[in-house]
Amino acid sequence: MKNQDRQVYGLSTAIALIVGVVIGSGIYFKVDDILSYAGGNVGLGMLIIVLGSFSIVFGALSLSELATRNDDEGGIFSYYMTYLHPGLAASLGLFSAYVYLPALNAVVAWVAASFTLGSGSKLEYQILLAAVYLILLALMNLFSRILAGRFQSLSTVLKIIPLLAIALVGLSWGKAVPEIPQGLTPIEPREVGLGWLSGLMPLYFAYDGWTVVASIAPELKNPKKNLAKAFIIGPLVILTLYLVFFYGLSRILGPSFIMTTGNDAVLHATKMIYGETISKLLLVIIIIAVLGVSNGLMLSNMRLPQAFAARGWIKNKQFAKVDRRYQLSISASLSTVAVTLLWLGIHYLATKYHLLPGSDISEVAIVFNNMSFILLYVAVIGLYRKGEITNKLTGLFSPIFAILSIIALFVGSLLTNFVMATSFMLFCLLFCLGSFALYRKNTGQK
Repeated sequence: MKNQDRQVYGLSTAIALIVGVVIGSGIYFKVDDILSYAGGNVGLGMLIIVLGSFSIVFGALSLSELATRNDDEGGIFSYYMTYLHPGLAASLGLFSAYVYLPALNAVVAWVAASFTLGSGSKLEYQILLAAVYLILLALMNLFSRILAGRFQSLSTVLKIIPLLAIALVGLSWGKAVPEIPQGLTPIEPREVGLGWLSGLMPLYFAYDGWTVVASIAPELKNPKKNLAKAFIIGPLVILTLYLVFFYGLSRILGPSFIMTTGNDAVLHATKMIYGETISKLLLVIIIIAVLGVSNGLMLSNMRLPQAFAARGWIKNKQFAKVDRRYQLSISASLSTVAVTLLWLGIHYLATKYHLLPGSDISEVAIVFNNMSFILLYVAVIGLYRKGEITNKLTGLFSPIFAILSIIALFVGSLLTNFVMATSFMLFCLLFCLGSFALYRKNTGQK
């Protein structure tokens, strides 16, 4: 029998977790990258956003079929276990808990710190503040999960304000685009050929994290119904907001200004529209929005090792033990926090010494993680062919379109930086193989 006392989150929190994790960091500092890969072509940039949304819109429609049939602990990895193989679930689960989510959260926390201190601040100070943010969010999620859930909902509501503040004004903007600030070398629109596919890399950072809501399925009220609804409503809200924001910002500043000023483009737009004082207020809201992303990642990541230890994938009694007061495994949760701080240190080295030019430590992990979803989409198609799923949209068309979008993402990643992409993907693959060996050792299964 499931513990009803744990089911404290409603549909609104589930939707807020998806929207809150996805929106808040990438869209604010990846717009210039997307536009650059599109060669400054706004229409092509919007096409990239739409194509990228296929991964979550059609992917979410596909996984909603699995969500209605499964509400076990372990999030999306319980789907791998049920419909594919426990060893695969363990491998990808450990990869997510200790590589993908921590690396992603490290970069997101750094973005929050960068916005807080300003893009001209020292990298060392940004990393230190990012570590402080991560520790504070960890403490909140450890000792007050209700407060963490409320912060997630609050940050989701707030983070939409800057998007709409720019998007709605931009739709009717009629003034001339501003002059590029002195001291910067203008980047003009250009032809890019098939290089626009590489725009999917930064875009997927802006879309990433939508599946994390599955990790709190046991804590959702009416989980099968609400999880499926959240998987559908959340991605559609995100796509709409991204399109109007991208178009609005482009009308206000112009493609060349955005590509030249980079991550500061959003701040320039708010100052032009609302002045210095309100611009600072919107900056505070943006920082809270980014921290909402980090909180959502932390909230979901902390729960994974305990669920894995309970299944025997990790042989650790302390990890498997849930503290009755906090409804979390303290030691398992702290392990994810420690690893996230480690990845923050790796991000510092990669950034300081320009080890990953034009990218960061999270992007290839995002590609690898999305590629693993192909296995679930194939499983959905299998259920459709068996007649267990009767809806042709969610059981056949959606997984096919989701698979095609991920293939496009993979091609784009190779076009971005072939050596870096293949090297880090090899690392991800080796980590998963090592995790599978650990699974076999701990469970005695093949």
